[in-house]
Amino acid sequence: MRVPFYPIAAILALLFLASCSSTNPRYIHNPAVYNASFFRQQGDFKLSGAFAANPNNLFSNVDLDSSSKDKMDKNLGFDVQAAVAVTDHFMIQVAGMRRFEKDRFNDDDLLDANGSSKINYTRSMIDVGAGFYTAMGPSHKVYFNGIFGAGFGASKSTDKGSPTERNRYYDYNFVKYHITPSFNFFFSDNARLSVAPQFSLMTTNNISTNYTEDEQARVGYNTLPNKNKVFFEPSLLFQAGFPNVTWMKFDVGMNFATNPLSSKSNEDAPPTVYENRDLRSRKFLLSLGLSFYPFEGRK
Repeated sequence: MRVPFYPIAAILALLFLASCSSTNPRYIHNPAVYNASFFRQQGDFKLSGAFAANPNNLFSNVDLDSSSKDKMDKNLGFDVQAAVAVTDHFMIQVAGMRRFEKDRFNDDDLLDANGSSKINYTRSMIDVGAGFYTAMGPSHKVYFNGIFGAGFGASKSTDKGSPTERNRYYDYNFVKYHITPSFNFFFSDNARLSVAPQFSLMTTNNISTNYTEDEQARVGYNTLPNKNKVFFEPSLLFQAGFPNVTWMKFDVGMNFATNPLSSKSNEDAPPTVYENRDLRSRKFLLSLGLSFYPFEGRK
């Protein structure tokens, strides 16, 4: 079976679709790691874990001064997932996500006298979902999955400027609804590929902050309350098995996200002052992990 080139090329091209962010952007979203279940019959069960990171500046120290880059960031975390095929066509799943993010800028967009600023984020989410899976064609080499789910999470951030001390925070809870169609390709017992274009809708609540109203307008946070944010999150997952170890697979994934469609420039503030202050999504995560199928290969 040949690898489906065009769907893969289309998804990879989405990395360049997100527009360039404004100076010192604020991030309200981080994609969860996609991990296909690759189920084919009732009773199939999967447990997986993955480390996720943006390879850009992965090994750099975000706290070091640098005149060569205006922005340095770190974005890493981990994901876990469990899923079970309840029938030959129906499945349920539960997943958890944790993210640790840092951005450092060589200026401070809230206090001109400062020479730098640093923003830290922590995010967590528990996701539950259910859906169906079915073979496409008599060969049973390609399966279609459709999952509907909801994630319940929290985001916390701290925003500090220096050398003049300036401390701000912005915390909120969120619910993220998603529809995840996917195409799973079984090239062999030890080689699998899944292509998944996920569509998500995020709502926020319980916002807590010490940013002033003017500061929220400057950075775009005033566009977050009472507005839904829509994301397109395409992903690729490749699973490789090992001879005579059918119950374990090595996972390599690429997880993308567009910026929220409803986060436009602040229309309530003077455009010459606060233009292009958009809220953003992290655009890319590379994931590495393991999946365990305790009943893989049974008759």
